[in-house]
Amino acid sequence: MQIEQLRNEVQNLKISNKDLQIKNDELMSVLSKAHLEIQRLESSVHHAKIKAEEADILKSNFLANMSHEIRTPMNGILGFVQLLKDENSPEKRERYIDIIYHNGMMLVNLIDDIIDLSKIDAGQLSINLADCNLDNLMFEVYTFFNEIKFKQEKEHINIRLLNLNDDERNILYTDAQRLRQVLVNLISNALKFTERGSIEFGYVINDENSNIEFFVRDTGIGIPKDKQEIIFDKFRQIEEGSTRKYGGTGIGLYITKHVIELLGGRIWFESEVGKGTTFHFTLPYHESKSVTDGSVIFKAKVPEYDWTGKTILIAEDIETNYKYLATILADTNATLLWAKNGKETIDLVLEGTKVDLILMDIQMPQIDGYQATTQIRHHFPSLPIIAQTAYALPHDNLKCFEVGCNDYISKPISPILLKKKINDQLNIRVKTL
Repeated sequence: MQIEQLRNEVQNLKISNKDLQIKNDELMSVLSKAHLEIQRLESSVHHAKIKAEEADILKSNFLANMSHEIRTPMNGILGFVQLLKDENSPEKRERYIDIIYHNGMMLVNLIDDIIDLSKIDAGQLSINLADCNLDNLMFEVYTFFNEIKFKQEKEHINIRLLNLNDDERNILYTDAQRLRQVLVNLISNALKFTERGSIEFGYVINDENSNIEFFVRDTGIGIPKDKQEIIFDKFRQIEEGSTRKYGGTGIGLYITKHVIELLGGRIWFESEVGKGTTFHFTLPYHESKSVTDGSVIFKAKVPEYDWTGKTILIAEDIETNYKYLATILADTNATLLWAKNGKETIDLVLEGTKVDLILMDIQMPQIDGYQATTQIRHHFPSLPIIAQTAYALPHDNLKCFEVGCNDYISKPISPILLKKKINDQLNIRVKTL
């Protein structure tokens, strides 16, 4: 009996040992996952620290450059105003007034760029579509720069407008002001970085792709290979620091890229150091012929988003705001879910409801968007979350990224921008109408 009892005890010990082993394996698995999560967080913190330090340096460079870019034309304005007071020669007075006007326009352009930058960061840069005579616009830009080059003492640079169509009117349905802004930015850069040779610009019509491809080509200094990946970044320039030869704030190409993307196009370039750079950008269109005068009208293509099979969860406590978003997304074929507060949002996701993307309102009752994102991100690290916020201050936008949002959009929400941001996160090929 004792032997049998011992056998039972040994068997029980074996079972207990097996249970302990299973629990130990489970604990080791949890510890391993926790260790991996700690490593991921440490890596994220490290990268965030590097980015923060880089951003701080870039911001300091930007502020220094901004001070220089403001004071330089102001110095010209104030200096020549003083000279103008004591000058009696009509020729000299006219030249001084011209210099004052030119420097004043430089300041206006700088202010416009700063305003556009703030609108882009707040997700509020808008476009106004209307018929635009392409050839007239191109010729205006051509005339403008053939005057500017003399003021910049670059009269030896040959500026050429290619493929101007004299026999017909090419009308593009787009934002003419924004298109002009893009061309002026690109040609200004070309003129700044070109000491000899020529600058050519124009456009070609790609019937196969149904787009118009614009180009700006120069024989300037070119862009070094190690700088080509950053030139569209905010505050980045080919030369940085106080010893740089060329001026600028480092925001022109950043704004240019965003404007082109808002208009439905894309931008790229080819460059070789010492030989020059060619920028290309496209704008999509639909072509139609005018019966009256035979002119060609290029209607801008409207992106067609098809998110069939995708589920978007809208976290929004205000019913009218939800209905507005639902109306915007009605033609995308996506399934829409509505959560009225942060708690409902968390519960829906954690309960296993299929969700491909969350539009997360920040200010909600019970649990706000920041807390909801943090909790969801802990369980679903790769689920796309776009914050929708009425806050537009830089630190508010940064906080959205810090808690785990992939992107943000500021209210009032632009339908075009919202759909583009969602599609970028869903990574679905876009068709155009």
